[in-house]
Amino acid sequence: MARTSTKSLQPLSDVKDSQHLVLSPAVGHYSTGPAPGVFLTRGSFIGKLKVLNTYYDLYLPDDIYGEVEIDAEKDFITPVEYGEELFRLNPEKKLVDSERSMTRPEATSEAGKLSEEGYVVKAFTTGIFYAKPSPDSPPFVTQGQDIEKGKALGLIEVMKTFNHIVFQGTDKSDTGRIKKIFVNDAQEVKLGQPLFLIE
Repeated sequence: MARTSTKSLQPLSDVKDSQHLVLSPAVGHYSTGPAPGVFLTRGSFIGKLKVLNTYYDLYLPDDIYGEVEIDAEKDFITPVEYGEELFRLNPEKKLVDSERSMTRPEATSEAGKLSEEGYVVKAFTTGIFYAKPSPDSPPFVTQGQDIEKGKALGLIEVMKTFNHIVFQGTDKSDTGRIKKIFVNDAQEVKLGQPLFLIE
């Protein structure tokens, strides 16, 4: 069964109390939303919206990011109105800050040495890494491939929610090349674990 579909919609967004509100773009039934505490970056998959008899994948707009905050636990499938809040994002809990403040035993000296060779993309949450959008599809990226800012590198599944790993560029450039891939398809990864080395 494919993990992505060909039809997609971009949700609406608003800002309230320094938080990004992610709003439904249509009347329908919302499902497979992100779990509380997951850090989402631009272009992340944030759930499915069934409008009439058609399912649409929802992806986060390019200008918002942050840690998912939900007031109350929603049912797996929730009826929503146009403009209704799906969840909020706290942009102050930045992915970069959490990476810098974290020291994990499995990412010790080797990760430090590798960081000198290029830019290391790390897992923004614990979950299952997928290198391909669906089992019968080619991988998002391969070793030696040139990439640009905004390119999806893979997926991390958390509680049946698939979150895109998106290349955000580096301090030096918005482009790069996949020098090394540290993990295999369908492998469990930990928060902060190195996934890709970009040169």
